[in-house]
Formats: sequence, structure tokens, C-alpha cells
Amino acid sequence: MYDLLVIGDDLASHVSAAYAAQNGLKTLLIAESGLGGLQVLGDFVFNLDAMPLSGLGMGQLGLSILEQLEIPLPEEASVVPDPAYQILLPEHRIDFSGDLSLLQSEFAREFPEFETEIRAYFDMTIEASSIFQNWMEHHPEIQPRTFKEYIDYLKIYPDIFKYKYSIIAFDKILSQNASLEKVWEAQQALLSFNLHDMFSFAAAFQYCAPLRGVSYFPSGKQFLFNALIEKLESKEGLYLPRYGFESLTHSKTIELELKAPDGKVLRTSGQNCIFSTKSGQLPRILGQKKFIHLSDWFRPAKILYYPFTLFLGVPAKCLPEQMARHIAVVPDVSKDLYDNNLIILETSLPEKDKPLSVSTTSVSATVYLPDDPQRWTTEALHHEAQNLIDRLEFFLPFFKENILFSNIDHSIDISINYRGIINPKYDVRNPFLTSFSAKSHKTRFPNIFLTGASLLSDAGFDAEMISGRNAARQVMNQRR
Repeated sequence: MYDLLVIGDDLASHVSAAYAAQNGLKTLLIAESGLGGLQVLGDFVFNLDAMPLSGLGMGQLGLSILEQLEIPLPEEASVVPDPAYQILLPEHRIDFSGDLSLLQSEFAREFPEFETEIRAYFDMTIEASSIFQNWMEHHPEIQPRTFKEYIDYLKIYPDIFKYKYSIIAFDKILSQNASLEKVWEAQQALLSFNLHDMFSFAAAFQYCAPLRGVSYFPSGKQFLFNALIEKLESKEGLYLPRYGFESLTHSKTIELELKAPDGKVLRTSGQNCIFSTKSGQLPRILGQKKFIHLSDWFRPAKILYYPFTLFLGVPAKCLPEQMARHIAVVPDVSKDLYDNNLIILETSLPEKDKPLSVSTTSVSATVYLPDDPQRWTTEALHHEAQNLIDRLEFFLPFFKENILFSNIDHSIDISINYRGIINPKYDVRNPFLTSFSAKSHKTRFPNIFLTGASLLSDAGFDAEMISGRNAARQVMNQRR
């Protein structure tokens, strides 16, 4: 019997399993796809999730979790990309540098009429981000749960009120210029899982991602998946990739029935279980009840958009030399961002061992489509892919004619079949009493817990690392 069964493909599930094993729990991780965060297509390597990796810099929570797991970052991660990312509009390009003075100068050049207001915004946001990060370090579940935590919350409430008042005023500034407004909306799309959190106190933490540090390394999230699996197995845990979930029987212990890739049935049991909120099997343990926790009834995490990613290979020479690794492209500043008006690009580094004239680069182009079955048919996605390439041509001349690799059918399969790894866009309302959209890891079952980015959508990419650790801690506390 295992102390902990973890069911999920996402990064948060892998963090939960590794963290629990590191702290002495006999742990089994069941990854239904076993795909991890990387895909090799043709001669090109692609990250499945194009969100920038934040929180892995010095003094950041993600790095702290890896240090607790004794997982060092690869050497290439020490080279922080600058700019961290770019926003491309028809008449503007904003480079988001990790240097505050350079970042402010960039905005002063592109939007000189709003220089004073933007400088004031960054001063306010940096202060709020620091307060929120300190809050997360001491209150990892973010939402206050106890009387003492509410007392602590009251101490920072004046800062929250100040931020909300200031951001409302800044939002009025944004409404005066469509391009400037789209810059902030595009940042939120690039950094956040939550569509409507600009007024959240935690949004400052996300908008400060370039200043906190955005990491880039060629293997992307795959390094994290591999390192966490290695940590789990080094602590006598077991990793089962591509095992199908058949049934769960819940009592004082949890009995699982699984199907191996060869069709054989495996039965196992555990004292506790962690489910990813992205697991397709989660509804099966809910029975006829829609909500697994009371807070979910009041504040459901509703999925509004899923990412569709087209994986392309191109000559490095056809891309601008100053192109960042992550880019948010907004073709029309007058349209809603999610009305076919946003493209997220992630590019790889050119091949080191070849001159630029013959080097190649992988390009992942992501759009967000409504959770509507008619938009996700094979025919509709083929049309979406062709439209996506045509739209990229406007910002990247001669891009279309230089495509070396394109497999639209494979791109469609990945986008549909691996939603357990790739993060959608959620609509999560903030609770009435606080400014945090964080949700509980607990369920109505005392030995079943949740993990996943949607539980801490306030924290952006960092949410996957933090949520995974928090769920493991819930189990550890349960056993004391």
C-alpha cells in the first residue's frame, strides 16, 4: 500500500509526487499520457505550453521549491533572456526588459504621452508584488483560513485597498489609448491563467514577471518533468506513464484499478490521493455531484478558452534578430483579444553548431479558442491553422514561404488529447472578503486532495509549482 497516490499529467502533479516522496511518503504517480512538456516533431523540438517560466530566479518561490527538492537548474537557465518577452501591435513593439529603467524607457519611447502615469504604475506594482510574494511565502494557500491568518490579512489590507484604488485609476488611463490597453491585456494573456484578474492584488505579481525573472532553457518544462520523475524514483516512488484509470473505490483507504499500456489490469491502494484538476478522470470520483468542495459552488473555476497550438519549423534567418523567445501578437487593437485577435509565439534558439544562414528554429504559435465543440472539429481546426499562418505573415514577412516543417494533423491531436498538461484560460471570481482567487486543495473526502494551476490562478506559472507543493503538504499534515 502507498502513502499517496497522485493522478495527473500536469506539472503540479509531478511536483506533488516528488515533494511527498522527498519528505518520506511512499508515492505512486500515475500520468495518463506520460507525455511531459516536450514534443519532438520531425527534426524540431517544441514545448507544449508556451507560457514563460517565471518564479525560477533568485529569491523566487519556484526556485525555492526546487531547492527543497535538491533539484538544480541546468546551466543554460542561468542566462536570463532579455527582453523576457515582447508585445507586438500594428504600430508598436514593447520589449519587456528585466531592468526597470530600460522597461520604463521602452514605454516612454512608445507612449510618451503616458510616461508619468506608467512610471507611477510600475512603482505601485513593484511594491504590491513584493507584498504578495511575502504573503505567499508565509501563507502558501494564499486564502486566509484561520483566525490568525485573517489578522495577518488585515495588516496588508490597506496595501490591497491602495493597489485597487490605483489600478482603477490606471485602467481609466488605459481606456484612453487602445494600443496601450491591449499591451496590458496581452500581458495578462501571456502570464495568467485567469482572464479577469487585472484588479486582483495578485495581478501585480504577474505583471512584474520580467522584473522577477523569466527563465528560458531549450528543454523548457521537460527539464522540470524529468527532474521531478527522477527525484520521485530516487526516493523509491513509482512512476506509471500511459496507464489508464479504470475505477476508484473510496473508504478509509483508496483502491485503484488501472489499465497498463499492454491492456493488463493493475490494482493498487493508498491511504491518500491527489487528483489534478485537469485530469479527465476527476468527474468520475465526484459521482453525480458537480462540485467537489463548497467553495467550488460559490466560485467555480470555469474554463472559457483552450489553447490550440500550431507547431512549425523555419529557417532561423527568416525571423528578426531581436525577436524574443516569447511574444504576444495582437493584430487589431480595436477588437477583443479573444476574438481571433491574439497569437502567442514561442521560438527556440537557433542551432548552435550551424551558421545562421542554415540554422533552423522551432516556432509554436498558439491561439485560444472558445470551449465550443463546433470550434474544435478537425475541419474547423484546419481552417484555424491556415488562418493563423496567414495572420503571422503580416508581422513576419516571408514567414509563410519559408516554413520547413508543418504537421497540422499532429498539432490538432496534441491540442485536443493533452489538455491534462496544457493550461486553459479560466474565469475564477475573487471571494467577497479578499482579493485572492485561490481555491482550496481539500475536497469533501478527508483523504482526497486537489492540485493544479486553476487553484492558484493568481500566481501565473508559479501556480503549478506552488499548488503541487501545497497539495503534498496537505497530505503530510493529514498524516501527523
